[in-house]
Amino acid sequence: MKRINILLWFVLLAGCSSFQTRAPQSELSRSPWFFEQTFYETHDPFVQSVYLRTGYYLEAEATNFKGCVLYLEGLADSVANHSALFSKLSKAGYRVVFFDYMGQGGSQGSMNNTRIVAPLSSSLQISTQAKFIWDRYSNRKDEYFGRDCSQSKKMVMGWSTGGLATYGLAHEGWADAVVLIAPGIHPKKFVGEAATSPKLMFTLDQVISERTLTRNKFEKNFNPHVDPIKPVSPAVVPLFATNLLLSSEFSQGWEIAKKTDGLVFLSGVEDTYVDRLATEKTLKKKAPHFKVVAYNGALHEIDNELPEVAKDMHEKTVQFFDSFLAKH
Repeated sequence: MKRINILLWFVLLAGCSSFQTRAPQSELSRSPWFFEQTFYETHDPFVQSVYLRTGYYLEAEATNFKGCVLYLEGLADSVANHSALFSKLSKAGYRVVFFDYMGQGGSQGSMNNTRIVAPLSSSLQISTQAKFIWDRYSNRKDEYFGRDCSQSKKMVMGWSTGGLATYGLAHEGWADAVVLIAPGIHPKKFVGEAATSPKLMFTLDQVISERTLTRNKFEKNFNPHVDPIKPVSPAVVPLFATNLLLSSEFSQGWEIAKKTDGLVFLSGVEDTYVDRLATEKTLKKKAPHFKVVAYNGALHEIDNELPEVAKDMHEKTVQFFDSFLAKH
């Protein structure tokens, strides 16, 4: 199946929301995946209440449990599409906590109601929802090992749109350590298939496609893209798309304090979703202490790229978190 994630446009809007939960969808019988539906109640007359898919990928039993890592996905993405990365972290002793944005993966609603920066409606911000999810699972013991993340440092990693939201959490000082994967600090306006056919950005046709996200065709290996790409284009969610673009402009002025450790993975200049060179320039100026690793030739979805890229990225991610914890 196809799947998606990436960055592009956005908007400043409002809407209040609160969260409640109900029982898990199903028994997972020792699967590392734990999913449940969390009720997202909005108080905005234009935003309906929805159930979000939330949960975690359990750390491996035979490991020394090190803590929790909060993962923030990209536009049109699904947490279920990153099993290789999550498995690597799990085997190293990390639990990955996650949620799908509205209208993506296993969540109800529309991504059009999600925001990056929204001063008048902070509950619609990815960062606000991320903090809620962290609070929800940090003190909750899992049903297999009886462990929780109450003593864990706030380690956050995000890809594309999620990378931009993670950068925001670093800027405000909430996150202790962050990993940014092709972050949407400098998103391109004509992405994916529209990079070569610009008119597609003005239609509702698909522009976010698997072939524009990674060079890996998965011809002889398991394809991790188990959930479909939705929305298929930023044009389908114009309010979010506008907010994304505006928020990225704001983010280029954000200073990152040295107390927050950071590792950034950048794709090649061939990436049609973000501007690698502009991102490097901004990070050098605003977060000079962040370590940057660039993969020439790689497309946007680095963690599911060709094996030589993906495996290196997975290993460096574990090394970064291990090193961070060793210092703290």
